[in-house]
Amino acid sequence: MRKCRHRAQRGQIERAACEWRRFGLHCAAMISHRALSTQTKLIAAGVLAALAFAVGLWLWHRPGPPRPHAHVATIGGAGMKIEAGRLPDYFGVAVNEDDEVYFSDGTANAIHRLEDGAAKQVTAELAMPSAIAFAPDESLIVANTGSHTIVRVDVDSGRVEAIAGAAGASGAVDGKGAEARFNGPIGIAVAADGRIFVADTYNDRIREIAEDGTVRTIAGGAQGFRDGAGVEAMFDTPCGLAVEKDGALLVADTGNHRIRRIAPDGGVTTIAGIGQPWWRDGAPLEAGFNEPMAIAIRRDGAIFIADAGNDCVRMLAAEQKGGPLAVTTIAGSFPPGLMDGALSGCRLNHPTTLAFDADHALFFADQGNGLIRALVPIGAKRGFISKPGLAISAEEIRRAVAPRWPYDPPDAKRDVAGTFGEIRGEISPDAEAWFHNGFDIPGGYGETARAIFTESVTRPLPIEGAGTGRERLRLPLLGYTHIRFGRDQNDQPLNNQPEGAIAFRRDAEGRVIGVRVRRGTRFNVGDALGTLNRMNHVHLIAGPIGGEINALTALQFPNLADATPPTIEGVTIASEQWETLYDSSVKAPPAPPAVRGNLRIVVRAFDQVDGTARHRRLGLYRLSYQRLAADGAAATPLQYNLVFDRLPGDPSAISLVYAPGSQSGYQGSTVFNYIATNELRDGQARERFLEMGRLPAGEYRLLLLAEDFFGNQTRREVAIRHLP
Repeated sequence: MRKCRHRAQRGQIERAACEWRRFGLHCAAMISHRALSTQTKLIAAGVLAALAFAVGLWLWHRPGPPRPHAHVATIGGAGMKIEAGRLPDYFGVAVNEDDEVYFSDGTANAIHRLEDGAAKQVTAELAMPSAIAFAPDESLIVANTGSHTIVRVDVDSGRVEAIAGAAGASGAVDGKGAEARFNGPIGIAVAADGRIFVADTYNDRIREIAEDGTVRTIAGGAQGFRDGAGVEAMFDTPCGLAVEKDGALLVADTGNHRIRRIAPDGGVTTIAGIGQPWWRDGAPLEAGFNEPMAIAIRRDGAIFIADAGNDCVRMLAAEQKGGPLAVTTIAGSFPPGLMDGALSGCRLNHPTTLAFDADHALFFADQGNGLIRALVPIGAKRGFISKPGLAISAEEIRRAVAPRWPYDPPDAKRDVAGTFGEIRGEISPDAEAWFHNGFDIPGGYGETARAIFTESVTRPLPIEGAGTGRERLRLPLLGYTHIRFGRDQNDQPLNNQPEGAIAFRRDAEGRVIGVRVRRGTRFNVGDALGTLNRMNHVHLIAGPIGGEINALTALQFPNLADATPPTIEGVTIASEQWETLYDSSVKAPPAPPAVRGNLRIVVRAFDQVDGTARHRRLGLYRLSYQRLAADGAAATPLQYNLVFDRLPGDPSAISLVYAPGSQSGYQGSTVFNYIATNELRDGQARERFLEMGRLPAGEYRLLLLAEDFFGNQTRREVAIRHLP
């Protein structure tokens, strides 16, 4: 299969050259009438023929301008499915001269080649491979992160050959071949002359491997941020590299949220990014990135960036010829998701690496979706349009994760302090509100939190909010919040991982202000993750980022049962314009309230679990309503409008679920005012109304049904009078 395209191209080139050779010979014949010696005539003819051949080759290979990208398509991949007890980790992608697409799967320790959208394994003899790139000899260079090595893979035989570093030995040592040491290298770039550049991620260094295998550090040496000459410069968890035409290197400085440039003389400068996790297009040094992960340079010099934390692909280039450089978002935006099609509406989920093919299609590993996708140029055909929003199911997670609690003993019943989909904050003009995306399980201050599923770290920076009350570890399937990760209640290391797998950064007073966990670090079921901080509970998140699921539907907790039904505190009926027509907290009117047109129904309700504290209020699992005739017969089917199985990707959708006055947090009162007439199903929120205009005038009753996950129900009926 490989080389066939090259053979066809060579045949076409030879035919074109033949035509140009005939033209050269014709030109030579034209000078034959001149009084030249035979030898001179032969020399002239040969020169003209050679010139014609060269011109033919140049015209054949002369590149045209790159075509703009038109849409996003899926090229292949399994999607986020649990196989062999793991989620896929598509991280690196590379395209060879035959436009064959190769990608790395970190959790499978493998390299695959895509053939008609299907993955064909090349090798599975690696250790958490990350970025990949082709060398001039068409071998594949791999950042073998889990073994701290750089290796070469023969893509025909699958044979793996060590280039530099020693398997299983981390460190920061220059030297030749196995004498060198790396620490979880993630990024790779190969120059035209065969030199290999390495983003030595957890050493915060950029290294070069010469043709003879000698490794030297060309920039960086300590975690931080500083421009400067060579080793005086500082990086923070660099992950992506690209080589410019002049030999300079571009660096995706992931932890600094910046794009840096290393000149051929070793000088390091910042070319884009403000240094804070943010999203903003515009002038390069005013633009905001969030964990930029990879860089690719198009033939015309335009720079493309996989902005992983912002779930998009950005471009750094002049908007018009000769104009100033600017950062623009090409595809994707917050929130993460899966949507192919026009660039303006597509959704990505944590793109990690980029690679161009000969037609300037830009391939990327969409890590959070478990797919290889591409930005396809106008007029080109690549891949297919996948179904939007493919997500892992609750049933799939339940089959993979054995029942247990995140503490010891694992089968001892715990209390429940918060459920999925509850409001946090407050619905009011002067406050913020957001959905609670986890399941809160109380514990004692300093108690050890433990893994409930065996997983390896796949994100280069999996810890958020280090040193704060909201410190969180995000693994591929599960997330754990409110723990001092990797340390006890006195902020001392637990020392239950290999040396260097977890690193802490402290301030002048010794307080932890940063935690870094090496990609590939493995946590087995029951392993200590850390200890509870002052929040005194584990906020457990089920499902990958962008595909979070209600933990009660996706996980199993031993001995958890409940017979306590929800409580409905009140009901409000309002017009489409939010004019109150009925409020159960006010003295009941002598006759049913008169209504007409589109109505909104707001239900104030909460739930509790057997044995929980009386003051604790939990959110509902389902809320429904039904229109009944005056005699109690159903006028319309029962509608489960609000179902808290998944959450909308758009945070602003919370105002479609909770009415003003709703509030919940760590202090103060808890009020859940559910807008029962709106819809929340399968992570999609929509505004809806009770449309009375479709019913004849007369007396009706509204049946309201509040339900918890265990099937306990509470019913409330409200009489209304529909006016003509």
